[in-house]
Amino acid sequence: MTDRYAVIGYPLGHTISPAFQQAAFDALGINAQYESLETAPADLPERARELRAGKLAGINVTVPHKLAIVDELDHVSEIAHLTGAVNTVSVTPDGLLGDNTDVGAIETVLERAGVPAGIPALLLGAGGAARAALVALLNRGDRVTVANRTHENAATMTAHIAPEAGCPTLALDDPDLPIRAGNARLIVNTTSIGMQGGPAPGQSPLPDGCLHPEQTVFDIVYRPSATALLEQAAAAGATAIKGLDMLILQGAHSFRIWTGREPPVDIMLAAGRRAMEG
Repeated sequence: MTDRYAVIGYPLGHTISPAFQQAAFDALGINAQYESLETAPADLPERARELRAGKLAGINVTVPHKLAIVDELDHVSEIAHLTGAVNTVSVTPDGLLGDNTDVGAIETVLERAGVPAGIPALLLGAGGAARAALVALLNRGDRVTVANRTHENAATMTAHIAPEAGCPTLALDDPDLPIRAGNARLIVNTTSIGMQGGPAPGQSPLPDGCLHPEQTVFDIVYRPSATALLEQAAAAGATAIKGLDMLILQGAHSFRIWTGREPPVDIMLAAGRRAMEG
């Protein structure tokens, strides 16, 4: 019997998850099929029913369902409870279990890039990925400011995750944003601004002229591989980190959760890069 796995989100035209997850299953000889299942918000409960019925063996969860999926689950891991966001669901004897593999992936990407810890950081966004990024940055000891389109959502997120951290928050259209960006040593974008197929393709969440060479800019948007924000960073002499490696690393940990096997990360990275080129 072939086990079915899937990534769910809305829309999903940009996803390359099937390419690298299927490559991992095939490389280890696991009889499984990984697919993309575009899922409107109203259909989220149906995906949970499919998991409970054995029609799906596990799912990855992406925008806009990382928060809403929690209501459909029986249990969440400690890290998923802390973030309030789930990107991986597995079927266990005790029911549906939600986990968050974004946190570890972000920490690994920054570590591999040699980004020093304990530095001023600006986090852009307040959705599910932003919650994981906030936890990851605070785990590193970074001093985090959060900017989001809606200031209220940024304040709500920081109050939920780390009220004691006292993270400053502001709106993306706040006149102080360029100053905050210039003062940050690390900038992490978790918004969909600049994403191919998203609401603001080709755009950047930051105005021109606020980046400089002493900074690292990490955009989790992986399509296009060089977003407008990363092009700004490169033009300013800043270090630019693309989003593809994070996508692969979070997916690799999902694979580990579902199968109990060590994922072939190099094969997944190669497959992901081929999918991007295609």
